[in-house]
Amino acid sequence: MGIYETELGYQVRETLNGLDVYDNGMLVCVIDGKTLDDYRDEDENINDGVLEDEIKEEIEIEEFLAYQQEYC
Repeated sequence: MGIYETELGYQVRETLNGLDVYDNGMLVCVIDGKTLDDYRDEDENINDGVLEDEIKEEIEIEEFLAYQQEYC
């Protein structure tokens, strides 16, 4: 289980279920079924751009679902 900090400052923690993503110590999203290895390139470096894109997408989805639950 690893911990990685992206260029934008997200702290990504591997769990048994996937990746927990924190921003300033607060959980902002969960990426189920993934590990940090899923974002490694052929040189074994984590591709920050791909990881951050998926984090942003997951946050948008969670915000949309929260809005739908509150207003619909």
